[in-house]
Amino acid sequence: MPSWVIWVIVAIIVVAVIAAIVTAASRRRTVANRERAAELRDRAATSATGLQKREAHARETEAEAAAARAEADRKQAEAERLAAEAEERRRTAAAQRDEQEEHLRRADELDPDVDTKSDNYAGPGTNRSDRTSADAGPVTDNPVTDTRATGGPVTGGGVSDGPATQGPVSDGRATDESTTDGPSGGSHRIT
Repeated sequence: MPSWVIWVIVAIIVVAVIAAIVTAASRRRTVANRERAAELRDRAATSATGLQKREAHARETEAEAAAARAEADRKQAEAERLAAEAEERRRTAAAQRDEQEEHLRRADELDPDVDTKSDNYAGPGTNRSDRTSADAGPVTDNPVTDTRATGGPVTGGGVSDGPATQGPVSDGRATDESTTDGPSGGSHRIT
């Protein structure tokens, strides 16, 4: 047999051996890949339960956050409502205070015993404690008699000797009632 035929047979055998080796390696690789894929699927299935728990926890946390935001919005709205109500009450009280002072001012203007043009006149709605000694004028030992409040003579020194009694006003503040004028409710300074 010629030598070239031997070389052809040897080449065919070598190619067959190489093909067998490649096929075997490919089969091993395929089996290994199948095993690896099965292992990854098992891990994914195992972690799916944990993932579902985490997703459920995330949804619960989102729901809690939404509820907290809704509660905060409700409290903010309540705070704004209360602030508006407080502002309205303050305005109402201020309007009533202005109206009261206007009535007292008008009463002082009408009362012949009150000298509204005097430098010592502090105006209605001011307490003796609100005025400084310069505003109130000099306190003297000369008695002043006032018959308006009690119907009889009341003697006092200087501006006022009587104790001040506190009483509620419609806006909840206290006012000095020692200067009220009996049943009419007017405020007059003794000058």
